[in-house]
Amino acid sequence: MSNFNKVGLISKSNDLSVSETLNNVFNLLQQKGLEVLLDNSTRGLLGGPITVDIDTIGQQCDLAVVIGGDGTLLHAARELVHTDVPLVGVNRGRLGFLVDVSPEDGLHELVEIIDGAYQQEDRLMLNCSLTRDGEVIHQSLAFNDMVMRTKNVLQIIEFEISIDGSFVLRQRADGVIVASPSGSTAYALSSGGPVVNPHLPAMVIQPICPHTLSSRPLVVDAGTVVSVLVTEKKTVHAQMVCDGQVYNDLQNGDIIEVRRHDKPIRILHPSNYDYYSILREKLNWG
Repeated sequence: MSNFNKVGLISKSNDLSVSETLNNVFNLLQQKGLEVLLDNSTRGLLGGPITVDIDTIGQQCDLAVVIGGDGTLLHAARELVHTDVPLVGVNRGRLGFLVDVSPEDGLHELVEIIDGAYQQEDRLMLNCSLTRDGEVIHQSLAFNDMVMRTKNVLQIIEFEISIDGSFVLRQRADGVIVASPSGSTAYALSSGGPVVNPHLPAMVIQPICPHTLSSRPLVVDAGTVVSVLVTEKKTVHAQMVCDGQVYNDLQNGDIIEVRRHDKPIRILHPSNYDYYSILREKLNWG
């Protein structure tokens, strides 16, 4: 007997490589007697079934199955965090820290989750705002990270970082990453940052190629507000990027503020999920 009644299916858009897995999951859910809603991202991958927008999935479903890579799940998480719909990731990407259900072996891990055998995690999300001339001109959520970086040029940018209004440092670098614990194994890790257990209420501040040998990553309490002020005097060629998917150009004097979002996103893992086993596998540890 399933713990769920209506399931939303979300996939990587316009990617035929996920169509076989999508079809298998769709048939499996129907065989389990569940009502299935197909997100617009699945359009054309299953033939002719009617699709709906992701808001409808958030309003009507009690589970969302995401088929693709971590990037597909990041997008779904930003769209659904305001609901109570948990996410399950079926891995059709490459690295897959977040989408940990294997499409092999008859999707038995997904069957177990549907039947109630799973681990639930509440993952911290970030709320990122961009202020210009005293006015907030953009807000975005991020599951992994906010990146302030140079854009299309090899140029160092000057910026200041404050935490809860207290000045911390002024730096010249290619940019800076403010990452959630989930995002600590993404861009921040490749830039030399620490791996942070996803249960910790923390944020990582990781400079990108800083122009000083004394620069180090900072791990701060998730209840703080991290501010990045663009102080570069030359014309700025930089962007604020959330999860590598939401882009906003920056100007001199812009202020980026990153804080914990007031709701976490719920992720369901297979019952045998082991975070440290995932790290060993994905990072090729001994």
